[in-house]
Amino acid sequence: MSRLNIKINGIRSLNPVVTLDGKKLKMKTNSFGNCYADVEVRDGAQLRLVCWDSILSPLWLVWEMIHFVLSCFGIFAIGREKLLRPVDLTIVLHPGENASALIRLLNGKSGEGPAAELECNFDAEMTENPSIDIDTVKRRRKIALLIKIAAWVAIIGTAIAVAANIL
Repeated sequence: MSRLNIKINGIRSLNPVVTLDGKKLKMKTNSFGNCYADVEVRDGAQLRLVCWDSILSPLWLVWEMIHFVLSCFGIFAIGREKLLRPVDLTIVLHPGENASALIRLLNGKSGEGPAAELECNFDAEMTENPSIDIDTVKRRRKIALLIKIAAWVAIIGTAIAVAANIL
């Protein structure tokens, strides 16, 4: 057993699920939004990092509309991290003394290329499990945007109709 210092950059408002040999790790967050943990690991342990966007859930449209309405139709919407590439990484660890690992999430605009980079001072094997089609994410974002625009047109039309009846 050896100590491993894990740090994950590029998370911001994403809520990653990090497991070590099937057990969920409690990650701490620093002031910059990066997650870190210091754990004991054995040789050959598996670290898994999963980040999914809410747009990939079965009830994605319901959640988008709830967020839209609760933010006063987008006026007070808080910025949410939007993943173009879902992250599902499995890393097999072979740590030594004073082991540290830095996982940097890459959320490129095109959705192409790797989802993350791994920098460590020991041997590790990283495999990606990209199981989601990027076109599905883009299509759902366009649908949500069109519905939000239609809602704004309906709100403005209703306001004009009410104002015309009052005058």
